[in-house]
Amino acid sequence: MLPASDASCSRVLAACDDYRVVDLICGLGPHDPINENEFPTYRVAAVVRGCFGIRSGLGEGVAAAGSLVVGNACGGYACWHCTPGGDRCVGFDFDAGFLEGVREDLGAGGLGERFRRGILPPSLRSAAMASVVEVLAGSADSEALREAALEMAVAALTATHATADAGRRTSPKDERKALLAARYIEANFDQPCTLAMLATDAGMSAYHFLRVFRRVIGQTPHRYVLATRLRNAAQQLIATRERIIDIATSSGFGDVSNFNAAFARAFATSPSAFRAARRA
Repeated sequence: MLPASDASCSRVLAACDDYRVVDLICGLGPHDPINENEFPTYRVAAVVRGCFGIRSGLGEGVAAAGSLVVGNACGGYACWHCTPGGDRCVGFDFDAGFLEGVREDLGAGGLGERFRRGILPPSLRSAAMASVVEVLAGSADSEALREAALEMAVAALTATHATADAGRRTSPKDERKALLAARYIEANFDQPCTLAMLATDAGMSAYHFLRVFRRVIGQTPHRYVLATRLRNAAQQLIATRERIIDIATSSGFGDVSNFNAAFARAFATSPSAFRAARRA
């Protein structure tokens, strides 16, 4: 997430009294050096494009589109890129006072350090947040931005260190295959992305690919495909006037009823209500 380089840039999109929204674009690739950096303040960033590895005092792992990357103020971090193409994140930089207020509202006085986990893997919840944050980036709607800021802060503060596959290591070769598969899904989510097809392309058995992908990306391939499709659909609902049935089809859902059900599970509202609320 943006080592200091001519291939990277950081731009403030919106600034409030207790947080600011920053656009973080990185064009580095596999052959570029790994640079050590420091979070300027408490940061929660939604990965909206690409994937990369990151190491900080909160742990080490891989962030893909739909992930949330978390860092504590003045905490060191380093990023690396196994695949070309760069990445983009939209982040919220929080003042300590803002987080204290959120912690009090959560009744989370026993959390210890403010952020406890460096990466929240792609999920239906994080995909929903990433889609909203990307569309709202640079928006003049201060209330919508504050709602997004609160959601990002709550997600980071309530995350734990526990993972389903803690302690296991993945070879660099297998990690790169999983990252390439994630990039393929990101670019082709509107097409069939079956486990068998992805495993064959990676040169693995279906079971081995499933295990490696889940360990590297943080969720199963099917859930990553679903989260990516829903993230795209949410962006279209906010940014276009396309019919919902057309958005469902272009997002990779063959059946609009399946799309409506999946969207409601992820966003706790229907696609039409989501669009109406965001436009309002």
